[in-house]
Amino acid sequence: MSARDDRDRGEASTQVILVVPVIVLLLVIAVQAALVFHASAVAGAAAARGASVAAGAEFAGMAAAVSGVFAASDTVAELGSDLADTPVVSMADGSVTFSVSVRVPRVAPFFPDVVTRVVIEPLERVTSEAQR
Repeated sequence: MSARDDRDRGEASTQVILVVPVIVLLLVIAVQAALVFHASAVAGAAAARGASVAAGAEFAGMAAAVSGVFAASDTVAELGSDLADTPVVSMADGSVTFSVSVRVPRVAPFFPDVVTRVVIEPLERVTSEAQR
């Protein structure tokens, strides 16, 4: 072996030791970002379904709101996530505001623990033929 070969010995090991942690960190960040995106999609779908059910009857009031909370909770459970809090529903000025918070599994730091989505839908009105 020449003197040049002796100096290069172990260089590949050093490069691998420096590059592998960076690649693993990027993979962990990608997985965490995917989990946040999934939780956001679940929260949005649950809020939309809950608001739709709660807006279904103009005069149902609390019964419709409770039905919306159950529908949102069922949606979150069906999609494999956990609620952070009970869904919040409010009815005012002819519309329903529905808020759902979903817990995000933690893989990497510096990402949110909870994702919240809010959906506003108008209350459905039932009108007779004469009122049209």
